[in-house]
Amino acid sequence: MNDTASRWILVTGGSRGIGRGLVEHFSRDHRVIFTYQHSAERANAVVDALRAQGRDVSAFRCDGGDPVETAAFGQMCVKEYGPPWALIHNAGITRDGLMVSMDNTSWRDVLATNLDACFYLTRAFLESMMAERSGAILMMSSVTGLKGNKGQVNYGASKAAMSGMVRSMAQELSRFGISANAIAPGLIDTEMAEGMTDKARKDMESAIPMRRLGSVDEVARLARYLVSPEAAYITGQTIVIDGGLTA
Repeated sequence: MNDTASRWILVTGGSRGIGRGLVEHFSRDHRVIFTYQHSAERANAVVDALRAQGRDVSAFRCDGGDPVETAAFGQMCVKEYGPPWALIHNAGITRDGLMVSMDNTSWRDVLATNLDACFYLTRAFLESMMAERSGAILMMSSVTGLKGNKGQVNYGASKAAMSGMVRSMAQELSRFGISANAIAPGLIDTEMAEGMTDKARKDMESAIPMRRLGSVDEVARLARYLVSPEAAYITGQTIVIDGGLTA
């Protein structure tokens, strides 16, 4: 598994938040390809900023919930760049609302973006990774998938399902040298937190035993470890990083 630096890493939803932090972190010593779905302007700004630092980063629009589009994207990437080293499934959306009044579109959109994409995109790249007999798959879950959250039945279901996926994938892929894990972040200091009032932020921090939000860099460092050869014996796990919120 010493070929990690010569192979590339895919990060879905890499133009902002945790996804952008992952792109910045991994692009220090890997070619990184990230996907976006809506804002080409934001994605291009990330690419330009990192290329200005001499990093090998590219962005492509891809609707992860579309099986035809993901298959074509996977074919293109493998043909152009070879098999990836790691797939990091980070893209996610929320459409919050109480279950009693949640419409079908809010349910389906969240499941398609957060969960279906993990299946379609992994399937698109899996044969090439199996042929290399090495690699890593990492899904960005959430503590909401572990403890639940009012108004997030759709989001919680999508994130909880990731734990079941990686457990089953570990059973199938370990013999090919491919690990499959998930990270379940708690409250992380991203753009969402920047728009909060001081009171709202303090209330949020008071619910966390460590009395602070986690940083994007802390999540990225954990992700880096889990897809590295040093973590080769860890698979099928969901690792929580939440400052003790779910302890």
